[in-house]
Amino acid sequence: MKYTLLLTLLLFLTACSKEAGIPTLIDPTPDQQLSDTQAGLTLSILQDHYADTAPEFKTTLKNQSEISFEYGEYYHIEVWKENQWYIMTHSDSVFLENPKFTNLGKLLPAGDTVEQTFKTEILGVRLVPGEYRLVKIFQKPQAPYYEVTLAVPFTIETGDL
Repeated sequence: MKYTLLLTLLLFLTACSKEAGIPTLIDPTPDQQLSDTQAGLTLSILQDHYADTAPEFKTTLKNQSEISFEYGEYYHIEVWKENQWYIMTHSDSVFLENPKFTNLGKLLPAGDTVEQTFKTEILGVRLVPGEYRLVKIFQKPQAPYYEVTLAVPFTIETGDL
């Protein structure tokens, strides 16, 4: 009887345990191929390896096109798992607590460069060691309207770098 109870308890705990990882959407992102440069826009980060599980990104946004693009303070993170990119999820309260944390509201004129700092702590998540990419969306604010999505890869490693 003790053996059966112990086995049942062990199976229950195994079934209920969660694998340590990052919460993501169920399906992989449809944009598996993203570049750091497109349509005259470039996204770069100061470094691409981090030991901190809540890194702070120093980003540079360059507009080498002949038109202005709109952008905001928002970035999202995608994680590489099962040989595909998945969008990392976070609480919607992030937007209530940080009203300026949007994809819009700032203009990057043609020929300009701007620097931003993005802290993952604003999302309320900690990253585990693995491969990620930081994603930024730009929008053309005049007709014909369209979006440009850029991404830069980075790695979270264990230990000191």
